[in-house]
Amino acid sequence: MTESNNTTINRLQGLITKCHADLFDSSERFALLNFPNHTNIGDSAIWLGALAYFDRHRARPSYVSEMSTFDGERMDAAIGTGRIFINGGGNFGDVWPHYSNFREHLLGQYQGRPIVQMPQTIQFRAQENIDSMARAIERHGNFTLLVRDKRSFEFARLWFQCEVRMCPDMAFCIGPVKRPAPQHELLLNLRDDVEVGAAQDLTAATLRPGTVKSDWTDDPADFQRQTKHAAILKGLMTGRIGGRARMTELAYRERAQQRFDRGVALLSSARQVITDRMHGHIMSVLIGADHCVLDNSYGKTSGFIEAWGTCNSDKAALAPTVDDALAILDARRIEQTAAA
Repeated sequence: MTESNNTTINRLQGLITKCHADLFDSSERFALLNFPNHTNIGDSAIWLGALAYFDRHRARPSYVSEMSTFDGERMDAAIGTGRIFINGGGNFGDVWPHYSNFREHLLGQYQGRPIVQMPQTIQFRAQENIDSMARAIERHGNFTLLVRDKRSFEFARLWFQCEVRMCPDMAFCIGPVKRPAPQHELLLNLRDDVEVGAAQDLTAATLRPGTVKSDWTDDPADFQRQTKHAAILKGLMTGRIGGRARMTELAYRERAQQRFDRGVALLSSARQVITDRMHGHIMSVLIGADHCVLDNSYGKTSGFIEAWGTCNSDKAALAPTVDDALAILDARRIEQTAAA
């Protein structure tokens, strides 16, 4: 059964709200950690989605930080014994080990303090790393782990002594996004990192007229300073200026928004999209783009789609190869032309 993009977005927003109902109190001070100050635009979408969720409840984090700038004393001064939220993503495990190291540090430093890991995908490769995380979670005693797919859920229930819940990706809280007019026929939004899936033959796709290929793009020059100044200006214009914590939150919001907007512009640049990034898919749903999705190296994206039905529309499909995706998109385009 197919559904419209807006129906999918609304359905998943409802599930996110239900999942967080007893984990969040808008009257209490809280922290949101692990701001993604890097060019993976999907992580910026997750951060913006978390802020959109809190905004909807007329709340904002009293303390935010990146991993590299985390200051426990400042956090305690800002939130007291309040709840700690950790930004979601696909970094729970040892594929990206620095995230696990920081997560274990928090669990050890704040034993008994409520800590909520917002929706994640779990992927471990070494048993010793699973055991290390399991010990940290058990000793902490008040950790809630939200996961984005059934495999992660079953894994967490097997290995970790904590509350585990299924929850869609926070980026859906952004809601529908207006899509600019496309300039090209086909975009290949393909990753080039440790999560890249099976090798793909791009010959047929790249030989087509109007095809462009791009992973997430880099920040422009002087991005950090420019976004800080833009945040200050917006804060002054809206009366939302405040102390250091408030200005940091505004600067992070501005950086995430500009990166997200850059991703929207990229995914909107072509009439059809083939992507192997989970948030290439999620953002394509948000903008209503006609697209096909390839999996990553360990089934993160296919597991997410299976869990939440994000390909149950006439604008999204999961494909095993680029050539299969081309065939699906060609058939869809012919069908759309005939219907018009």
